[in-house]
Order: sequence, then C-alpha cells, then structure tokens
Amino acid sequence: MTETLLGSSEPLAQAYDVALVDLDGVVYTGPRPVAHAGASLEAARALGMRAVFVTNNASREPSTVAAHLQSIGVPGGVDDIMTSAQAAAAMLAQELPAGAPVLVVGAPALRTAVTDAGLRVVASADDAPVAVVQGFDPGLGWRDLAEAVYAVRAGARFVATNLDTTLPTERGMAPGNGSLVGVVRTATGVVPASAGKPQPEIFHQAVLRTGATRPLAVGDRLDTDLAGARAAGMPGLHVLTGVSDARAVVLAVAGERPAFLARDLRGLLEPHPAPVLEDEWWRCGQAAARVRDGSLELAGTTRPVVLDAARGPAEITMNEWRSLAAAAWAAADAGTGVVPDAVPVLHVAPDDRR
Repeated sequence: MTETLLGSSEPLAQAYDVALVDLDGVVYTGPRPVAHAGASLEAARALGMRAVFVTNNASREPSTVAAHLQSIGVPGGVDDIMTSAQAAAAMLAQELPAGAPVLVVGAPALRTAVTDAGLRVVASADDAPVAVVQGFDPGLGWRDLAEAVYAVRAGARFVATNLDTTLPTERGMAPGNGSLVGVVRTATGVVPASAGKPQPEIFHQAVLRTGATRPLAVGDRLDTDLAGARAAGMPGLHVLTGVSDARAVVLAVAGERPAFLARDLRGLLEPHPAPVLEDEWWRCGQAAARVRDGSLELAGTTRPVVLDAARGPAEITMNEWRSLAAAAWAAADAGTGVVPDAVPVLHVAPDDRR
C-alpha cells in the first residue's frame, strides 16, 4: 500500500463497508462526546457503513463501553465493541484447543473475554497454564506479576492486550499496561505478542467479526491508530479531535501516515480529493504546496508563501493541508525532507475559505 494520501470521489461511508473507530479522542474525550461524532456515525450508517469501536482499553467490559456510547448519543451495541482484551482472547483461541488453561493477569473484563473465547481461566502458575495473557488493572500487585513470571518461565505462551507504556489520568500520565508487562518481560527475557494497536491483530479480529471486505481505520493518534492501520494493510482516516495535530501529520514518518485527512468524523460523509504532483508542486483542488531548501511553501497569488515557525502559527485550508502533507512526505522519502523546526503549528480552517 502506498504511504501517501488516497482519493475518493464518493463519501468514505460509501467507499468502505466498515469503519474501525478509535474511541478516546475520536468519539469522546473522557465522559464528553466529541462534536459531530454521534450524528456523523448515524449518517454513515445510513449510507451503508457499519462502525466497530476498536480500543486498547482492556479493563472495561464491552457492555460498559456500549452503555457509555449510548449515554452520549453515539449508536453502538455490545457487538460493535472490540477491545484489546477481546482481541487477545481471540488470538489465543485461534492457537489453543477449547478449554485450554490460561493464566489471566488483569481486570475482570479480561477474564470475561478469555472465558467467552472458550478458554479456561486459571489463577496460578501451579495450574499449568499453557498461556499467560496480561492486561491493565490498577490493582495488580507483586504476587500477580510473580505468577505470570513463574508460568512464562515454565514455557507458557505470553500475550499482552497492548503495550501502551503510559495512560492518561486526571493527575497526569501514569504507568500503562506496557510498563507492567515490562516487569514480566525483564524477569523472563520473553517478549510478548501484543493484540492491541499499533499491532494489527485488533484490526484483523474486528474485520473477522464483521466479515467486512473494505475496512477503514479511523483514529486521532499517528503512532497507534494510524500505525496500526498501516500494519494491518488498510487505509486510515486521521481526525484532528485528539492527540496528533495537523503539523504532526505533515511530519509523519513512513508507517504512520494516514490515507485520508479530516477535521472530525464528518470526514466519513465527504469525498476526499487526492493531491497530484504537477512539475514540482503537489496540487489538491485550488491548493498547491512544495518543499524547497528544506522549507514548505504554498502557492500564493503572486509568489510562493514560505511557512516559517518563526512567524507563528499558520492558518490553512483542508486542501492546503493535503498538499502540504503530500509534499512533505514525498520529500522525506526522497531524502530531502523539511526541517522540522521550521514547520509552524498549523490550524486547519473550518472550511475552504480563509
């Protein structure tokens, strides 16, 4: 798959049959809905696109997630939720016989997922588990981690729901599942397989569940959502309602680049023009951008406009953002990329008028 922007002459909700949608930063932020999320997903469903909500959070039951969505006006039931706990359990179920003993180190939601996958949950390495699956639980202690170490050192398969090293809390960033998995990894020397983003397994499991043939991943974070989409071999739509901003997208490394860009989930309901290289300019609609001497330039009415961080943030249109991303990525791949410190903060205007 090419690692530049794609085009779609029809709304993405018609071009793709399922959207694999990240939650935090895309659908909601904490308890609050992201603007336009619910209405956009409802409209996408009317155009024939199903939504499956794909999350690295392994500590919440799917029913809890579904209830949260419904409380903020977002359409979605239990069958529309795919957690990293479910993905890890499904991955193990594909490898192990039904009823195989699995040591679960994590929250009750992970034990539910393993049981629902037809495997037998055990609590001790003395129960001879054939696999250990570890997910985040703020109540994990030394004894839990020690049981995991004993089992892995005895030869049990080691799987993590995700390897996120940190997670946000109201007091700041706290250790995530990846940090706790690191304790077991350090003590055993065994690197676990991971089911969560940016690994592709969670996307593959969501596609298997739906039977989709034209999936589209949707996210707000380049190094998890969009990297996971690339790893899974499917296009990704990046939205600006969460972590990675427009500047980060322009500077995105190969392997983390989205295929489509949008301000929010209304992008599912729109066609997406693709930038085209003409001479040295990447053109998209009336916008054009290029890289010259390490700087990004936009085509002005009389002469090129150089984007310079020293001048402060720059306001750009959607098509200018697409052109800038295509130009910067092509230059980076050619070994003549932009100077990152020269790229300003980019504010994408609410429409294609300045």
